[in-house]
Amino acid sequence: MIATCLRTTALVAPLALRGSSTRLAGRTFSSSMTSRDEKGDILKVTGDTFEKEVTRSAKPVLVDFTATWCMPCRMLGPILDKAVKEDGRVRLVQIDVDEQVMLAGDYGISSLPTVVAFHKGAPVDSFIGAKNASSVQEFINGVIHKTSKDSQ
Repeated sequence: MIATCLRTTALVAPLALRGSSTRLAGRTFSSSMTSRDEKGDILKVTGDTFEKEVTRSAKPVLVDFTATWCMPCRMLGPILDKAVKEDGRVRLVQIDVDEQVMLAGDYGISSLPTVVAFHKGAPVDSFIGAKNASSVQEFINGVIHKTSKDSQ
């Protein structure tokens, strides 16, 4: 069974709170491959920082579309963080869909958690719902396989 949180239509209203960020469920991580803010938390990407952190990244970037109220998101976050830390071939950033409504809408996010892999500014793969560690690693391997074809 895939655990997801369905978003309400109110979340796709055109009122985005650009440029703001919050901690996700009080979690603190230590991976060097995961983009961090000055407090050491996973970098929360906004509409203002998306291009710099995702589009222009030399490595593929996993974008974790999440919300603080989403329990499956809370379960998936540490799994993603650990996988990215151990693998080292991709970066991880998070987008809080409640704060970045327009950005989530731009990518058609309607269920949480949703993870979208970007390479050279474009989405290359995605999944919806919480996954276990081996499934996340398979996803990362697939992203690397797809992006290495693009690089050749």
